[in-house]
Amino acid sequence: MKKLKVMDLFAGAGGLSNGFEQTGNFEVKVAVEINENARKTYKMNHNKDVLLHEDITKLKFVDENGDKIGEFRDIDVIIGGPPCQGFSNANRQQNTLISSNNNLVKQYLRAIEDIKPVAFVMENVKSMESEKHKFFMSEEDEAELVNLGIEPVEEHIKVGSSTSYSANLSNFLKNAYDHRIDLTPFMINKDLFSKLNTLLKHAKKQTTDDLLHFIKKETNYKFFMKVLNKQWLNQHREYWNSLYQLDWDDLGKTLKNLIFTKTEEISFFTDKLENIIEAQKIMRKISEIIENKVLLFDIKEDQNDIEIIIKSFNVFNYIKSKFVTLGYVLNEDNYIFNAAQYGVAQERSRLVLMGIKRECLKTKTVVIPEPLFYNRKEYNKIYDAIGDLETISPGVDVKKDEMDKTFHRPLHDSPLNNYLNNNDKIYNHIRTESREVALKRFQALKEGQNFHNLDESLKTTYTDHSRTQNTIYRRLAYNEPSDTVLNARKSMWVHPVIDRAISIREAARLQSFQDSYKFCGTKDSQYQQIGNAVPPLLARAIAEGILETIGLKLKFKIKDILICNEKACIKN
Repeated sequence: MKKLKVMDLFAGAGGLSNGFEQTGNFEVKVAVEINENARKTYKMNHNKDVLLHEDITKLKFVDENGDKIGEFRDIDVIIGGPPCQGFSNANRQQNTLISSNNNLVKQYLRAIEDIKPVAFVMENVKSMESEKHKFFMSEEDEAELVNLGIEPVEEHIKVGSSTSYSANLSNFLKNAYDHRIDLTPFMINKDLFSKLNTLLKHAKKQTTDDLLHFIKKETNYKFFMKVLNKQWLNQHREYWNSLYQLDWDDLGKTLKNLIFTKTEEISFFTDKLENIIEAQKIMRKISEIIENKVLLFDIKEDQNDIEIIIKSFNVFNYIKSKFVTLGYVLNEDNYIFNAAQYGVAQERSRLVLMGIKRECLKTKTVVIPEPLFYNRKEYNKIYDAIGDLETISPGVDVKKDEMDKTFHRPLHDSPLNNYLNNNDKIYNHIRTESREVALKRFQALKEGQNFHNLDESLKTTYTDHSRTQNTIYRRLAYNEPSDTVLNARKSMWVHPVIDRAISIREAARLQSFQDSYKFCGTKDSQYQQIGNAVPPLLARAIAEGILETIGLKLKFKIKDILICNEKACIKN
């Protein structure tokens, strides 16, 4: 049978592609991934003929007549997961208003609209369907939202605090928006803005000693002296207001006096610095509005805040409506998948949207792959995934990541373990090196415990340990499925019975990557690639659902590999 040709967008390390290819019915022809280390991993584990692109925003899928071009002509299926940060554009605690990734989900939609594949799969975070994931309405969105029947919601968003400049600044920014003026010349560079922001935090402590200690710290002293010596006033290419310019000039003189330990009034310095920081903060956010062509309805002062009035719309509703208008049938009512139900030794709930061209549908609805396990007690456990690696001590040098399985014994009573052990060698069995304090924490923890179970004497390196998440310093429990695998190195996950961090390979096993799958890049990058990946077993289950929906039969499925009957399991 001819294999369906696949394009994988935001491919990462290739977990989604790997699961699709495992069925034997799909062949990845094109992949797109911007991260260099992830691209190396993808290239290492997939057909050398795969065309691997970096930046989706630079790809052109069709010509001026709308006809598909180049390698995109024969694509049957598009898969991928646009970065979830792209939806976090309403985080009011950040100095930015709109994530730089915000456009990527629309790039995914552009690929579907231009290429018109038989089927697609879009994977993302479970919370993607929530109301907090939204787009701000742009000029380009307005007419489309009317056609899709989506009513945007008015939002009042705080962009900064009121200052002595507020009235003049609001008028200036309204005019800049109306005339699409580039605000860059009026803004200081990011490094200086960040450094002054930190300076403000120290100034607010109202102690001269603390402020001077920060300023005279070697790196800060060099930074500020470099800025001051390059002519302080030239840190802005243009000034939007004469009073602001005078305050900026005074701020530079005061900063220089503080550097040379001349007595200054801290409260006066703090007020002036805060006014400037707030003005810069607000200007940066309006600059984002202008750059992203977001429709701005007003900028106004509300009590002690400056707020903007814009309109937003829910990301998930928009995506679903868009796909339906393009002629796709979706799994609209059943799109949350728990990887543990499909054999992965990990409870990981993800949103997976499956779409089939209406004319290609061979079933009444999109087929949702049937779970292998419904009860948590039935899920594969951490022991099934990594129990056999106890006898192989991991290394610490990422450049020496290949080991023989000379004295290794798979867990023959575990179908998952048999599935994972598909190679005579083991790669990436490398762990992070642990300092003395970390080792003491490892030794103090029992299976299933985490940082909060430690004695107070072992928590002293954290400023506010009460805010530490339950996943930090978690000692895994052999008889439980894993929590969602993120970056196991940053989370400091501990082996169930050995006092060490889990290795890259063990993290990969928890994600259901087979031993033949090799990861590339730095140690931290490999842990991160694994944490970002779609578990291949979950991807394979989704692929099986796509095949059944378009009327193609499989010789054997995941259940034939992971659920044994009287005739035993199929070795794959």
